[in-house]
Amino acid sequence: MNIERVELYRLKIPLKQPYKIATAVMNAFDSTVVVIRSEGREGLGEAMADIPGYFWETADEVWKFARHEGPRILGLSASEARSSIAAHVADLPCAATPFLTALEMLAGHPLLTPPPESCTVPMVGILQANDAEGISEEVEDFIARGLDTIKIKVGFDVEGDVERVTIAQDKIRGRTRIRIDANQGYTFPQAKEFVRNVPPGGIEFLEQPLKEGEWKAMAELARISPIPLGLDESIYGLAAVEKAKKLGCARFVKFKLMKMGSAGALAEAIEASRKMGLEVILGNGAAGEISCCQEALVAARMKTRTGEMNGFLKIGDSILAEEIRTEGGKILLRPDHRLRLDRRKVEKYALDLCVLT
Repeated sequence: MNIERVELYRLKIPLKQPYKIATAVMNAFDSTVVVIRSEGREGLGEAMADIPGYFWETADEVWKFARHEGPRILGLSASEARSSIAAHVADLPCAATPFLTALEMLAGHPLLTPPPESCTVPMVGILQANDAEGISEEVEDFIARGLDTIKIKVGFDVEGDVERVTIAQDKIRGRTRIRIDANQGYTFPQAKEFVRNVPPGGIEFLEQPLKEGEWKAMAELARISPIPLGLDESIYGLAAVEKAKKLGCARFVKFKLMKMGSAGALAEAIEASRKMGLEVILGNGAAGEISCCQEALVAARMKTRTGEMNGFLKIGDSILAEEIRTEGGKILLRPDHRLRLDRRKVEKYALDLCVLT
């Protein structure tokens, strides 16, 4: 199977509303999409970088890599193309991912093929409201839709964050789990103040309260925190997981497909983390439909905890010929669903494109 056609698209898709985290406010997703074709089959991959605090690669760097590597794999066998791109994963994981996942999909990798029977993958609900009335309305909506985990973004102002979380706890009353994400927004003193002032009841874990490189401070916080801790931005590969385990930084680790390079590498990292005794979360809240669907497929096979592959819900328009379906706050995976682009939509949102034959 030799690579007969490579399509590269750089897309900027507006969001329904601004997506605010402690390190950034996003109004659109700037992504690179790769389509690889051979012998009547095609594979798709996607990377969305350029998020302060999430990735070290920028959207410009990812697109530059795609324009450089696309012509180089044209005509190669699938295995040769995979070896060529895989050599860059350590330095440019986001840039390599759309090529490697497209090649996996092209080859019919079992992790990225539709399930034999319809199944669902649960997702968290993201609490957006700040006042008691709004929090209550969102909580009741999430519970009515069957969500088992509600995520609260913090890392802005400790006093205000503590107030929002305690209001949410009061409204939830143990009916769902609470997952808290600081997105590296705290200093050590602030994180210490937060964990000492929030009742731990019903809280699954606090995710990435400190900057990604503050390993010793995370270990110290873990020793004093009544709330379990998790790592996200610090986790790029298995070496980071091993470091977290050795230092006792966290009980939870979160993986994003775009930071691992391929679905195969992601599955291996999940298995290795579990053997270390760590709980695993999967999903990217700042990713488009292709990546979210592929993460859901992996999550279904690997049976990970409630996922965070909900970035596709934030975009204002689908670029797929058939949109991802949801059912009761869960992604619905069907045997007959195929990831295919709607070329009209793609061209509408394209900042640049390149077709190689």
